[in-house]
Amino acid sequence: MRVSSNQYHLTTIRNIQQSTAEYSKLSTQLATNQRIQKPSDDPLGSVMLLTLNSELTKLDQYKSNMNAVHFNLGQQETQLSSIVNTLSSVQEIVTTAADGSMGQAELEAFSQELAVLMPAIVDLLNAKDGNGNYYFSGSLTDVKPFERDALGVYQYNGDNRVRQIAVSDNSSVPGNIVGSALDPGVNFLNQMQTYLDLISTAPAGGVGDESRDMLGHISSFLATVSGEITRIGGTLASLDEMALGNDDIALFTETLRDDIKEVDYPEAYVKMNQAMASYESSLKVYSSVSRLTLFSYV
Repeated sequence: MRVSSNQYHLTTIRNIQQSTAEYSKLSTQLATNQRIQKPSDDPLGSVMLLTLNSELTKLDQYKSNMNAVHFNLGQQETQLSSIVNTLSSVQEIVTTAADGSMGQAELEAFSQELAVLMPAIVDLLNAKDGNGNYYFSGSLTDVKPFERDALGVYQYNGDNRVRQIAVSDNSSVPGNIVGSALDPGVNFLNQMQTYLDLISTAPAGGVGDESRDMLGHISSFLATVSGEITRIGGTLASLDEMALGNDDIALFTETLRDDIKEVDYPEAYVKMNQAMASYESSLKVYSSVSRLTLFSYV
């Protein structure tokens, strides 16, 4: 079969261009350590990279969610633990006041102590985070949860919404404690205020019966708060377990992604040298043949 001069030139130039393009592609891969420069380099690999990157982005978001929940619940746990400590002091004073032999002088002293401790409990229930959001008002984070109305009765102004935070594809955890769960019906705060008002008058007959009733209210409130602290501890422990699992998944995903996208340096280097050799060979042959004419054989 005869090959025309024009066909030969076109074929040789195409070979040179292909070698040049291959060399350029491989040198770029080596320089960037990216095997896939464009989807056409590896369509299936490109789709897998998109999927793996999406998975890693999702895992990063879960990690951010976990850190936020861990911090917020940790701060709420601190407030509740302070309430427990304050309640212990209140409980000690009320237990002493339950002794009917306490005189007016002792009751006045107790009243002064409780006038500091009991409002401190309200302040802790109305605690804010660093951004000025109330911890225990549900989703109404800009609303002060516990306040007294015009009649001096404590009211809960928040809502009952517990924010569920996604921490994995199939799991979410509560991100807050609501005030209505801590003091249902705001019973304890109003009982506490009633007792404080009573003892501040230092009645001559003492406050033995009232103090014993108050001890029951304190025990119930203490159990509720302690239960929420325990629940927070369980949530934080489960977060730590899930974080370890997510880290393992992220590491596996990153390794798989890197295997797909990164260059096999020895293989790429050999192919690049082959492309260069092919380019030089084609160019040399083309140059030599191009100089040939019929006069070379006369």
